[in-house]
Amino acid sequence: MKHKIYVLLALFLIIFSFSKAQNNKTKIFKNKHLKVEYPKTWFKFGAIGYVYFIPKTIRKNTFENEVEHVSINKNIIPINNGENVENVLKNYSSVLMRNEIKKTFEIVKLESYSKFIYKITSSVIYNSIDEIYKRVEYFFINKDEALENYRYQMREGLFDKYYDDAMLIINSIEKR
Repeated sequence: MKHKIYVLLALFLIIFSFSKAQNNKTKIFKNKHLKVEYPKTWFKFGAIGYVYFIPKTIRKNTFENEVEHVSINKNIIPINNGENVENVLKNYSSVLMRNEIKKTFEIVKLESYSKFIYKITSSVIYNSIDEIYKRVEYFFINKDEALENYRYQMREGLFDKYYDDAMLIINSIEKR
């Protein structure tokens, strides 16, 4: 009997230590709209209602801060009655945004993912930077029946390095 108690106590301590170690590796950001968990190796920045996360190792006060980040901002794309969601996403993806000079994209329907319904992966070239940026956007239908998305974007050479952290952030988002 004592042996079982020691085994259970050891198991409890291992589980408690693991969960505490996980908590020591992340921070929580909350506002009135959402709650987000992010790695301590990243920092949060933004103003006037915009929130971005960027790895501390690449923090600069340059244009890259605008394009190398995880964006959790409310980006709404209306869907009109009867409009095909995939067509709406094709139209959205084909439009060049500020400072973009070239973009290729792929739209994937996420059949088995419960939180998001579509993913768009893009390669983007900006007019002031000689590098290709990779972007992934995850879309869901919000309570107002409009499309909304969260985005991760990084220089192509660094995209995979920070991908897991970016997905931790995106998957941790809880609407409030």
